[in-house]
Amino acid sequence: MERYSSSWTWLRNFLLALTVLVLVAAQWIPAKRLQLYPSGNMLVDLYSDKGQGGNSSAYWLTSNQKFVCNLESSHLPAKYCGISIKFHKPTDAGTSDKYASLENIDLSDYKQLVVDADFEGPSSELRFFMRSTEATSGHDLSDAKFMFTYFEKHELAEQEAKAQFNQFSIPAWWLNRYYQSRDDFTLDFSKVKEISFDIPSTSSDGEYTITVNKVEAEGKWISNESLYATIIAVWLVYFTAELVRYVLHQKKNLTQSIHTLEKDVDELKHTASNDQLTGVLNRRGLLDALEEKPISNNNYYLFVFDIDHFKHINDSYGHNNGDAVLRFFARQLSSVIRSQDLFARWGGEEFVLLSEQQHEIDAYNFAERLRKLIHQQDFLLSFEGKQQHIKLSMSIGLTLVDKDEAFNVAFNRADSALYLAKDKGRNRTQLAS
Repeated sequence: MERYSSSWTWLRNFLLALTVLVLVAAQWIPAKRLQLYPSGNMLVDLYSDKGQGGNSSAYWLTSNQKFVCNLESSHLPAKYCGISIKFHKPTDAGTSDKYASLENIDLSDYKQLVVDADFEGPSSELRFFMRSTEATSGHDLSDAKFMFTYFEKHELAEQEAKAQFNQFSIPAWWLNRYYQSRDDFTLDFSKVKEISFDIPSTSSDGEYTITVNKVEAEGKWISNESLYATIIAVWLVYFTAELVRYVLHQKKNLTQSIHTLEKDVDELKHTASNDQLTGVLNRRGLLDALEEKPISNNNYYLFVFDIDHFKHINDSYGHNNGDAVLRFFARQLSSVIRSQDLFARWGGEEFVLLSEQQHEIDAYNFAERLRKLIHQQDFLLSFEGKQQHIKLSMSIGLTLVDKDEAFNVAFNRADSALYLAKDKGRNRTQLAS
């Protein structure tokens, strides 16, 4: 058991060390990145409010990377100018519509946006937004979910500017125009069709130069949620196994305790029911046995034995020899008594036997057989350093037990017969009248 517990301790320490190692190593695993721009599968366009009759305009300085926005107020409620990047699958050579097959980009496993861009102009902010929709074709994505964030000019001055996806917002104007259900309030990066940079409409008029070098989505190969869930699952399995082991161990201990208790109870019962000197039943043991299994017919006979001159043996040779005589007497009678018979030491040198016999003569002959067994053997005792043989004898009172009478009634009758046998000279069997 100690070796078994040691194995579990080793396993627990190993899991603890492994957990710490995984948590530390997770901080050093390189981030997972998906390059959104530049990319082979993209459609890049410049846009402005000029197409709606406004005064703003946009043009390229270098192909698909650096462009100029001339932002100018007009009669339109909002001025705008920016770059649109849509994702698509390559179309067939015969297809004239380059927007015929827009593609979803799933960014739900990523946590933040990484931007490498330069920004010059009167305003201090550059807006970045994404559009997410189930639409698969068409140039107009105006009803696609609009999610945006801002980059400050000083952020873009760094080598990389980052924005957490959970910091994006859905503007009120889009919700007012396209709201259909509660899900419209939820950010959704699982089906992004378009990303875009533009100058906020609240910016000052003027010329803005924007260079978009790179746009990436960044995340972890294993999310914190998945990592923690895996660690918790492993520890739950361990603790479940440990709990099962503990329960089984406690069950085993309980079973052993119950077995020990049952053994102790049996020993106590044996001690309470058996004579400690001779090992046969005592008076209580005999009466308990009769209570558990009462006499069921009229073929039972009660024998009451008394060792003749036992007081003289005790007084002359000492109590140790007296005890030896009692053990010898019980052992000799037990050797010929049947297992179903009840044999007990009633007290002192008096013993009783309850035995089923067919007839009175059978009971008498059995009593005589027992009497002769004792009388025909010499008992060897030691006294004052010397060994000496003595003769033993016993007197017997015998009576038939009526199945309906109380045991003490039959006992008194047999005991009276015993005293009559002693009065007649001892070493004899006397039937009760």
